[in-house]
Amino acid sequence: MRIIISVGCGGVLGALARYAMALAGNTPGAWPWGTLAVNLLGSFGLAFFLTVVLQQFYHYTWLAPAVATGFIGSFTTFSSLSVEMVRLSGDHPAVALLYVLVSFWLGLGLAWVGRRLGYRVVDWLERRRERYGGRGEQY
Repeated sequence: MRIIISVGCGGVLGALARYAMALAGNTPGAWPWGTLAVNLLGSFGLAFFLTVVLQQFYHYTWLAPAVATGFIGSFTTFSSLSVEMVRLSGDHPAVALLYVLVSFWLGLGLAWVGRRLGYRVVDWLERRRERYGGRGEQY
């Protein structure tokens, strides 16, 4: 039950954050900066978070589902990307194609960076744990 509640809470927070980003970054008839930012942040964030959590904080069984499935799952949006691409393709097919390519390739690149950075954090945490003899209070 704890995992279900944590996914729901994460989902609410992610949806609210996504809505705020859409309000701040999307203008009707223009390049959807808000949706692009949300999806790129989500690509980086999910890769970074899961790399660190699955290796260092796996004993918190509710944490990965809360953040990965709940928060980031509701924060990012493939459906909005698709709708915006279709909307852009009506008047500007080249812009629509560019939007999809930028979303995909930058998202993939940021996921790679997030994972690499996550491994660096994991290494740092492991060195600290060795230095302090595994005592958690030193973090």
